[in-house]
Amino acid sequence: MSSFLNNFFGMILNLIFEGIVLLVPVGALGVTIIMFTLVTRILLTPLQLKQQHTSRAMSKVQPELLALQKQYAHKTDQASKMEYSQEMQKLYQKYNINPLAGCLPLLIQIPLIYVLYNVLRQPSRYISKLKELYVVIADTIMDMVPNYEQVIDAVISVSPMTSTAQYELDKMGGGTLADKLSHFTTAQWAELTNIVPENVSLALTDLMQVKHDYEWFFVNLIDTPAQLVETGMYAALLVPILAGASTYIFSKISMANNKPAQPANSTPTSADMQTESMMKIMMNITPIMMGFFSYTVPSGLALYWISGNVIMMGQQAWIMKIVQKQEAILEEQLRKDREEAKLNAKKNRPKKQNPHGNKNLNRPPADGNGTPRPKKKRPNPNGEQPKKKRPPQVEDTEKVNLEKPVEGIVEDTQEIIVENNTDED
Repeated sequence: MSSFLNNFFGMILNLIFEGIVLLVPVGALGVTIIMFTLVTRILLTPLQLKQQHTSRAMSKVQPELLALQKQYAHKTDQASKMEYSQEMQKLYQKYNINPLAGCLPLLIQIPLIYVLYNVLRQPSRYISKLKELYVVIADTIMDMVPNYEQVIDAVISVSPMTSTAQYELDKMGGGTLADKLSHFTTAQWAELTNIVPENVSLALTDLMQVKHDYEWFFVNLIDTPAQLVETGMYAALLVPILAGASTYIFSKISMANNKPAQPANSTPTSADMQTESMMKIMMNITPIMMGFFSYTVPSGLALYWISGNVIMMGQQAWIMKIVQKQEAILEEQLRKDREEAKLNAKKNRPKKQNPHGNKNLNRPPADGNGTPRPKKKRPNPNGEQPKKKRPPQVEDTEKVNLEKPVEGIVEDTQEIIVENNTDED
């Protein structure tokens, strides 16, 4: 499977190089790597779009997911677990959410990076023109240098092969002279031109210039920055610096876009805070690791990472426009579903029974002391003041009737007083 993917992406790399070299011979390998990166990012765009949509949609349906968890929290039997799983699947299908889409791009990119590493660390194996160029250089050396094997061994003794190059040559059983030359660093080529006779060096001049034009893109893309720094080319330090800086900027943009929007009154949970803390740690550690790797691998692979980060920054802005439109549709659907759920809950709510019976239905509510509140008077629609009711008038006959008993009591009192005075006399 690995060899198939190596050959597949190597074929794409070769096709791009064949087109680029016709337009721009100088720096053809560097431009090819950038275009190759663009092609791979375009192929991964649907997966990246699905990942962004899933990440933001999962945060939007979080209330529904929590409600399901609460509903089945105390149900531990197998039937309830199956029902809970089915309800979750229905919820995901209803809102077009695929939980696996969040990790699918990562699962694809990890083997892809490994394949690209194999292709870009030995481009002459997959790019036909580079392979042909090394064969011509090897044939020239074998024709003009009788003891070329001893010369090559002398070069390697002064400037040893890298561990990666030696590993590749060992897999090929030592490889041909062209295979060895394709893994030569800049320092080894300089040592070779110093050892061979002058006529051989002159014969190789034009071929070496073509090789330089193909592989040069500000630095030699076959060499690692560490090897270039050893030769005194300190500008190669920009390669790992740019790789780390572009990784940090892209991680910061990606983290901001993937962060779910929290309601204004919500308080982040401990799990949310822990997740955010881990993301910040990864955002700071990943660029450092990427810078270190870029210092020790061929500069062509580091160029792939740098150009990939820059392309993904622009890709992220375009993806977010599409995701925000999808998010608006999802929010509207969620709003309607939640309103419908509230109405259904009100309809299904049992009615409260009046403890006082039907006689008290029209009675105004009592205040804190239990005294019924007086009914409010309705304002007159014509703007006139309401007429006050006069108290009923008491007739004169009633007054007379009230006075008569008083007069009778007074007369009886006077008679009793007179009788008492007579007895004393």
